[in-house]
Amino acid sequence: MVEKAALTLWAKSDPYRSLLAHMLDTAAVALALLEREPERTRRLYAEDWKDWGLDEEEALRFVAFLVGLHDLGKAVPVFQGAWLEGAERVRSVGLTWEGLKDKEDWVAHGVFTELLVQEALRAKGLPRRAARHLAQGLGAHHGFPAEEEEKRRAGNQLGLEAPLWKEARAFLVEALWEALGRPFSRGGAAPGDKEVPPQAVLRVMALASFADWIASDPGFYAQLPDPPSLEEARREAHRALDALGWRVPRLPLKGFQELFPFKPNPLQEAVPELLQGVEEPVLLLVEAPMGTGKTEAALYAFLLLKEGLGHRGLYAALPTQATASGLFPRVRDFLERLKAGVLLDLQLQHGSALLNPQYQELREKARPGQVYEEGGPEEAGVAASAWFSARKRAMLSPHGVGTLDQALLGVLKVKHHFVRLWGLMNRVVILDEVHAYDTYTSSLLKALLLWLRALGSSVVLMTATLPPSKRKELLEAWGVEDVPDTVWADNPYPRVAAFAGGRLLGARSLPKEIRRVRLERAPLDPSSLAGVLRQALPGCLGAVVNTVDRAQELYRALGEGEALTLEALLDHLGPGPDEGPWRALWEERERKGKAVVGKRLPDGTLVFLLHARFPAEERALREGVILSLFGKHGPRPEKAILVATQVVEQSLDLDFDLLYSDLAPVDLLFQRLGRLWRHPRGRKGYPRLLLGGLEGPESWKGLYWSLVYEEYVLLSTWLALKDREALNVPEDIEPLLEEVYERPPEAFPEELRKRAEESHRRLEGADSKDKKSAENLALSQLDRLLPGSGTADLVAESRVDDDEEKENTQLLLTRQGLPSVAVVPLYPGEEGYFLDPEGKQPARLKGDLSDEEVLALWSRAVRLSRRPIPETLLKEDPPPAWRKNGLLRGLRPLEVGRVFPRGRGGLRVELDPELGVVYREG
Repeated sequence: MVEKAALTLWAKSDPYRSLLAHMLDTAAVALALLEREPERTRRLYAEDWKDWGLDEEEALRFVAFLVGLHDLGKAVPVFQGAWLEGAERVRSVGLTWEGLKDKEDWVAHGVFTELLVQEALRAKGLPRRAARHLAQGLGAHHGFPAEEEEKRRAGNQLGLEAPLWKEARAFLVEALWEALGRPFSRGGAAPGDKEVPPQAVLRVMALASFADWIASDPGFYAQLPDPPSLEEARREAHRALDALGWRVPRLPLKGFQELFPFKPNPLQEAVPELLQGVEEPVLLLVEAPMGTGKTEAALYAFLLLKEGLGHRGLYAALPTQATASGLFPRVRDFLERLKAGVLLDLQLQHGSALLNPQYQELREKARPGQVYEEGGPEEAGVAASAWFSARKRAMLSPHGVGTLDQALLGVLKVKHHFVRLWGLMNRVVILDEVHAYDTYTSSLLKALLLWLRALGSSVVLMTATLPPSKRKELLEAWGVEDVPDTVWADNPYPRVAAFAGGRLLGARSLPKEIRRVRLERAPLDPSSLAGVLRQALPGCLGAVVNTVDRAQELYRALGEGEALTLEALLDHLGPGPDEGPWRALWEERERKGKAVVGKRLPDGTLVFLLHARFPAEERALREGVILSLFGKHGPRPEKAILVATQVVEQSLDLDFDLLYSDLAPVDLLFQRLGRLWRHPRGRKGYPRLLLGGLEGPESWKGLYWSLVYEEYVLLSTWLALKDREALNVPEDIEPLLEEVYERPPEAFPEELRKRAEESHRRLEGADSKDKKSAENLALSQLDRLLPGSGTADLVAESRVDDDEEKENTQLLLTRQGLPSVAVVPLYPGEEGYFLDPEGKQPARLKGDLSDEEVLALWSRAVRLSRRPIPETLLKEDPPPAWRKNGLLRGLRPLEVGRVFPRGRGGLRVELDPELGVVYREG
């Protein structure tokens, strides 16, 4: 009676799969996944249970048992009654229920899983606290831990059940236990006083989630017996993983010059010396100027650490989408040069990845398959796999390049955040430009470092301009404390240092090649500045300004000209190199040839504009143009000017003959200098930096720089630079950073002291608030993984899916700043809305959208922060057709020309083909 009842319980309706079969299927996927992972990943799982007396094989089987329990919460009346045919079968074997009304009494099965798994594990001898934490983790396998009210309602329902339900569940648990070889059989019952560390719980809960996604694929398992034997289920699991391209191959160790077409420089030679013989995860800190080969050093460090420590893969995290897209082909080429003998999966991970032609090319190598998550079927593949490219699964790929934000979502309690963290486990994580983040994001970064160390990952921190206080904070987050000041004094900047186990392994100071840059005052007024830039021609000039509005003003001030399309630019400059970004632009000619990318002045000067207020596909195209024309290779124009915001100051391989910059914090000015005379071109004299704002703080009025940067840091930077005629790079970097960031208010001149004191108080207050906000929202301590740890519960209660965007999701941004909203500019027409002013590309708001329509809408998205646009649009629901799609549900339609109430007049939003989104007051 009990066995028949238990075997009648169902888990999947179409195609049918019994609950026991699905539990076995999922446990088998977990085992198969771990078999394919590097030995060190299995060892990490085994170490979680070493104190419990389990050897590696027993530990992995116990983990698979836990994973198999993930859907035990389906063995309850409210779930079994949800499918009419299944409910009739269940009733026919004596499993009945009375008084439950499906809609009114519905509680998600994950909530029941938490309650029932805790009871089952206690019956197996696990201590109460360990059983509770594991049960909480398994109950969260669909994204979130259960809330107390849900658990209360679920508990009330369990109290009304007939005894046969409990007996049937006990049968399922015991059948799974037996199938997995009774993991505690050799040592008897589990120890009664052992804790389960948070990282062990995370390893289980994440594995349960994505093993369930794979085991729920209707393309697999449906043809197996129901229930299958464990070995049958394991064979099918390996077939599924083959189809998805889940493989973590060992990479061949090669010499530096086999991978890069040049001899290693002193930095690149120091890395293998410092990493020689390491036996535990490492933090490698690289502090060196722009253009010194930090990227190649980091990639080679990855290969050495993967070979020496058995790491599973690589994730390179960068500050912006542009920098991530710029690094992506370099990492692709690096992996290709390894000649591993298998096709390696590499994912580009940021919001506009699908618009990147090089990433699209890799995705085209994928072969079709289908894998279900909770929401339905998705494509799968083997190279730049479409299965891995889904937002929540991208971190599971062994190799990735993306933004830091994608990694930080692992330490924010968004849906399935723990899956992202699992993907970073036992990995080499390269964190580039770590100086580039504000207090809030830096605090999240510290939480990430805490978890990376706990999960057995190695980290490469790269920076050109890291203030000593921030360096200390990042090292402490990794567990390195009390580094003697003599380490830094004896190994002056530039340098590389390695740490493991909380201690210094070694440090090296690197040779300096001094470069003198002339510092010249420049006017702030756009018209005057435009005249200065035109006078400096010919050459390829860059102008980096602090706000989008100012960039648009300067672009206009440079003069009237004809709109320059991609097609006209390609024809003007010719084919150029056979590879690289310029060749990629030629391949886009047919599809995007009519797109405007800049303007041509009557004297032939080409002028380009880049900022964050272009629709995604236009911004991506402009980035490609700029990297081609102002980069290392490509058809360099005789006369060209790029006007840009801060989007170009990080990691992009740009090379200007002359550079103008608005005054900015000193570390960011050095970053911008990295784009000046970056490559040898036989230029004579000294490189020149024209700096606007040196006349003094009164000249900054009306420019809103304090909305972008802290006024205190700007004032301190101005004091440090106002009397200088030159900068010596890298010699001046470290002393100027210390001078600017360590200057107390009382050290300001008397006429500025009051302003400095006020801005310093604001800075300290903002820093304190941002740190507290990040600590409250992030997993800033390991024991905050699960509910019950005070303020972290506030995040769990919000239940934010990072696919969605509403007013309350602004709480969980990875960057602090003004509220913003992602919009799709639309043009009204007689038959609805269109993506183009000519009315040729319909933009449907209702119905079922094709893949092409979804991509077309998504590629036109742009994020806006000017008040009151976000506050207004986030109160409006996405259109019905958009709400049904993961890519679109976070977007809002914005009719071009819409006026938002603001002050006495209004704020009108326009879209200009040359300028991007333009705001007009009144």
